[in-house]
Amino acid sequence: MPVLELSGAAVEMEGQGQWSDLTLSLAEGEACALIGPNRGGKSLALKLCAGLVAPERGAVRLFGQDLNELNEEELAELRQRVGTVLQAPGLLSNMTVFNNVALPLRYHRGLSDEELEPLVMVRLEALGVAGLRHRFPAELNQGEARCVAIARALSLDQELLLLDDPLEGLDALTSRRLGEWLRAQRQSRPLTILATTRRASSLLAMVDRFAFVRDGRVQAQGRYEELLASADDVMQDYLQ
Repeated sequence: MPVLELSGAAVEMEGQGQWSDLTLSLAEGEACALIGPNRGGKSLALKLCAGLVAPERGAVRLFGQDLNELNEEELAELRQRVGTVLQAPGLLSNMTVFNNVALPLRYHRGLSDEELEPLVMVRLEALGVAGLRHRFPAELNQGEARCVAIARALSLDQELLLLDDPLEGLDALTSRRLGEWLRAQRQSRPLTILATTRRASSLLAMVDRFAFVRDGRVQAQGRYEELLASADDVMQDYLQ
């Protein structure tokens, strides 16, 4: 059973006069990156999987459950298994870095401050932002905020991680740290990842498969070498 499955998911694409028709599935523990032109449907696919957008036709299934068939309570329970970081990191402005990452653990697990300390700090240290634990989101740069948001997205050891352009705003050192941490997470448990990227090269070491998304459709998918060998001129631009 796929962890994530888009089956002909149709949404009217804003300002483009057309509908998406997204079909894609990910097996447990697989990492896939969506590449392609802006407004082609990459971010839309993530929002569908996160339950932030509902398809007018077709289906979105996570862990075998059709999101359109779940009530609010069931959807909230399912979302605890999914970590999502979109273009805007979504950190709470009135909370410190530490408390942003600790929030899901406090709310869903009811852990004490003493129990929270090692769980939060191991994530912040791995991503190189432990020294920022007392800062607020307004005091972070784009890359730092993204790292904190990703640490929070996996604070409950979520099984599925949805990332919109995760390396945007990260310098080379931080990108490497993030890649190493995500690889370590995948080695320790069957973490499934769906990410978007502007260029395939930035995620080459982090994913198993690429899918080229254009005009609201997955037009090609496979390992990097397979896509590169069969790519047309437009796809080549995003693979290089």
